[in-house]
Amino acid sequence: MSDYDAIVVGAGHNGLTAAAILQRAGLCTVCLEANSYAGGMAATVELIDGFRYEIAGSVQFPTAPQITKDLGLDTLPTVDADVQSVNLGDNGEEPMIFYRDPVKLMTHLAEKLGADAVTGMAEMIAWSRGPAKALGRFEVQTPPKTLDEMYACAADESERRAIHEVLFGSAMDAIDRYLPDRDKHAVLRGMLAFLAINST
Repeated sequence: MSDYDAIVVGAGHNGLTAAAILQRAGLCTVCLEANSYAGGMAATVELIDGFRYEIAGSVQFPTAPQITKDLGLDTLPTVDADVQSVNLGDNGEEPMIFYRDPVKLMTHLAEKLGADAVTGMAEMIAWSRGPAKALGRFEVQTPPKTLDEMYACAADESERRAIHEVLFGSAMDAIDRYLPDRDKHAVLRGMLAFLAINST
């Protein structure tokens, strides 16, 4: 490796960009990737024969304010996309659009899938409050919580139970509980499973 001026670990979109900038600056650069494909979250791969899966290029999670500030991006103008992600579904199903605005999301759910989808989604969001506090996914510059610290985040027994379910259960357990109609809610169920996989 001593033949290189720079070594970039990871050929995701950030790694590929860094490698290109370094190479253009005249540095002899190598970009290493553990996967059999490049592009990271911007890649589309065939995980199961015949099923091409978009890893997460269309999912726009918010950047933690501390990271934005540390990178000096907090003074730049931003454009918040109206849509966070889209699930195209199959067999001619209409796309499920995951809007950033919760009211717009719930209105879309009601129009496309009915009141039971709105109720199920609202119940799932309420259920996820405890796990969200426990996991602290967008907390920066802090070590991960221990199991005891995660359980201590619970405000009551229902939040404690939800934290336990997230740690030791399956995303599909919650999806089955709140959106049990596998046919009517197929696109929404698929989107939530997709987001659960990418979030972890």
